[in-house]
Amino acid sequence: MLTMATIHVDGKEYEVNGADNLLEACLSLGLDIPYFCWHPALGSVGACRQCAVKQYQNAEDTRGRLVMSCMTPASDGTFISIDDGEAKQFRESVVEWLMTNHPHDCPVCEEGG
Repeated sequence: MLTMATIHVDGKEYEVNGADNLLEACLSLGLDIPYFCWHPALGSVGACRQCAVKQYQNAEDTRGRLVMSCMTPASDGTFISIDDGEAKQFRESVVEWLMTNHPHDCPVCEEGG
């Protein structure tokens, strides 16, 4: 039996599958959260940190905290922001770090050339 959950994303209310994590739920709604290490067949690892969002305790909470959406259940009454400045900056810094430190001439990766 499908259990639905009401989540709030950047001030909008959505009904999602309560068995999903926040990343799956947001992707199912067509919302854009970057991710690299998550795959539906393999589950969540939370290692790449690219799916960071800001989670709030309730509608009145203005501080929130960064969580990895692939590791956070889509629980009923969850409040998150994808567009929060701190979350965006965190994701940008993760991608920048990866691009700076990843070997672009990787000999084992055909895509890398």
